[in-house]
Amino acid sequence: MNYEDLIYEKRGRVAVVTLNRPHRLNALAKRTRDELAHVLGEIEADDSVGALVITGAPRPDGRPAFCSGDDLKEVAEQPEMSAAEKAATAVAVLTGRSFGNDEADISRRLETMPKPSIAAIDGVCTAGGIQLALSCDIRLVAETAQLSDLEVTNLGEMGTAGGGVRLARIVGPAWAKRLVLSGETIDGSLAVRIGLAQEVFPSDSLLDGAVDLAARIARRRPEALATAKAIIDASVGTDLDRALRYGYLGSAPIANPEGPKAFAEKRPPPHLRPEDDPD
Repeated sequence: MNYEDLIYEKRGRVAVVTLNRPHRLNALAKRTRDELAHVLGEIEADDSVGALVITGAPRPDGRPAFCSGDDLKEVAEQPEMSAAEKAATAVAVLTGRSFGNDEADISRRLETMPKPSIAAIDGVCTAGGIQLALSCDIRLVAETAQLSDLEVTNLGEMGTAGGGVRLARIVGPAWAKRLVLSGETIDGSLAVRIGLAQEVFPSDSLLDGAVDLAARIARRRPEALATAKAIIDASVGTDLDRALRYGYLGSAPIANPEGPKAFAEKRPPPHLRPEDDPD
């Protein structure tokens, strides 16, 4: 597929997806969301890809941008949903067929896909942009990142893609309330201090840092990555006893006898791919 709102490239076993609407601060139009859904399916089905990095193209003047959320000009032109459409959407959510809209479905798909994902965030990241970033497994930020959730402040509503829910789980309810209710913008360093992101970089080395981490992750056995991701996600909000049982049942079927043998013999395990990451 030829993408118009995205740039999709592969660097070894790492897929790099760049939101590419710089004139709109990489806002998510309907076509952008359709292309994101398609590229995630393409990445998930591609055995040569082991991990994913999502980032944003810089503005026309060169300043960085991740994503400013939904394209509100497009949203304003859409007709209001009818009562029947609202009811049908509610039924789809309650019966597990949808999370309410395409943005919410993309976020959940990104969150649950077996391949690990990293958001490389610089410049503006707000509303639907931060919801997209929160759905990634890891968030790396530049010092010049500008993270916020402006939906309550600017729109008088909460986003429907689950950003507030994920934010509270990641940084705790107090910080989530502060960011959502105040609409304040935080930089990359504070994002790391509160646990919203895991590492901060100078702007010019952010993407290389994200790709390097993704490449190291992608060297690992895909079944182990998928299982580890699922177990860690399932442990959030689950009592310890149940989480431990889920961890055992998830791990036991993929036990790898070659791993201990290789370690004892001081040789790399066979699933590692040294050609992708010589370190």
